[in-house]
Amino acid sequence: MFVNRRLLKDIGRYFVSAGLLLVCLPVVQAQASRTLSALSYVERGNEWLNKGEWERAIADFNLAIAFDPRAAQAYNNRGVARQAKADLEGALADFDRALEFDPRNAKAYHNRGLLRDARRDYDGAIADFSKALEFDPRYAGAFSNRANARYAKSDFAGAIADSTRALALNPRSRLAHTTRGLARQKQRDFDGAIADFDQAIVIDPNFAESHYTRGNAHFDKGDGARALADYTRAIELNPDFADAYNNRGVLYVTQGKLDRALADYHQALLLKPLSAIIYLNRGLVKLLQGRAAEAQEDFAQGLVLDQKLKPSLEQRIEQAKQWLAREPFH
Repeated sequence: MFVNRRLLKDIGRYFVSAGLLLVCLPVVQAQASRTLSALSYVERGNEWLNKGEWERAIADFNLAIAFDPRAAQAYNNRGVARQAKADLEGALADFDRALEFDPRNAKAYHNRGLLRDARRDYDGAIADFSKALEFDPRYAGAFSNRANARYAKSDFAGAIADSTRALALNPRSRLAHTTRGLARQKQRDFDGAIADFDQAIVIDPNFAESHYTRGNAHFDKGDGARALADYTRAIELNPDFADAYNNRGVLYVTQGKLDRALADYHQALLLKPLSAIIYLNRGLVKLLQGRAAEAQEDFAQGLVLDQKLKPSLEQRIEQAKQWLAREPFH
């Protein structure tokens, strides 16, 4: 607390001011004690957060807020725990409160951006990641996640630019390499995409999704052998990877290995029984095998799940019939 020096000219008024200071000191000390207690609960809550103990973390952040209702860090971290529990409304309210008490909190903007991204509010997410970068221009994670949101909006040039900036700050960001690789693939820069997926695999060789995405790039490039190796490796690393089974099935079809394709589609549907695309793919294989009635059953089930695929299915059925007439499979 500052004392106005002009008050020192008047002895009587000086003692009044001094008296006020003495009265205020216990209040300041009490406030400091409460803040210290709040920070202690935040620290313990963070430990629970790191262990994935969401309820215990939330309980400690509640105590921190009880001690200090303006503890922005406690609101932010409670928001993280609530989001992990899929309480998106509670998490959003917490991030909003954190920013109310600390409007320059880059982490709170970043976390709210992640929540908005999860809700497919990509414009809102991009706005929040941009605010985080305004207050922390070296926030690599904000660049990576803004790249993701831009990719979701089909802004592939923006996704590449943000991923590149993220990698300048953190060259070992698997997310940034993956997002840039996916965006490059959309721009038909298959070699650039594969180079990014290569780096993602160097960073984490046991991450099945990196092998899967590289397999897709090899497939698009027309390199079936490498695509097959990548899909198979993705399945080895994650035997429940339905999309890898599906895409390997597609590859087998292009190679005329219909029995192998059918086996992969069967497995994919066991893992992902509500996938319309996998039903339609399996139906096309059955059609190519001359099992028209069974094919129609799969087509019907696929269209029940997603009627919007009907025009695409009709086109592919016609292509399959022409293919059979020209070059039947044995």
